[in-house]
Amino acid sequence: MKSTLIAFSALLALSYVSCKDDKKETVSYIKDTTAVTASGDAAKPVFTAGKAVSVTADRVPQPVTASFKTKYPKVLTPQWIEYTPVESDELPMDNTYYYVQFDDNGNDMTAWYNALGDWVKTSTVIPGDSRLPDPVNKTINAMYPGYKIEEVKKENDKNMEMYKIKMNKGDDKVKLKILPNGEIFKIK
Repeated sequence: MKSTLIAFSALLALSYVSCKDDKKETVSYIKDTTAVTASGDAAKPVFTAGKAVSVTADRVPQPVTASFKTKYPKVLTPQWIEYTPVESDELPMDNTYYYVQFDDNGNDMTAWYNALGDWVKTSTVIPGDSRLPDPVNKTINAMYPGYKIEEVKKENDKNMEMYKIKMNKGDDKVKLKILPNGEIFKIK
């Protein structure tokens, strides 16, 4: 017991020393990373399975920040995260990515960029299902009657737009990716 306590204390001290950097590292293989918005509130978690490290804007490559400022010129307080993907991600493994969490006109958003500054995708949290296109609502109602929508995100990249929807019916849970025309793209 005493040796376990000593080992734990040493590990805790080592963790403290290794975090004394201008990068704040988050545990590898995490499911969600949250950043703090300008108001001090925690932003909505974003899908992440790899290694995510919060970084200050001066640690983000200039092409990435320039691309972000061009696409979202009115955002004043972005929260940057450097991201290294793992095999389970839907991202190429040979690149480091940067995602940025921010508020754009009251919308919780996350934009992803590769290290060269190329925009990869944007995800916007949509409150409720009232802002979903009619074909999407019709598909959900027809295929999943009685399910309650927990979370909706609109995702878009240069190739497509879709809605990522988490739902439940008691203990049954489902995650869908649905195209605006109501076609189901993926079910988990």
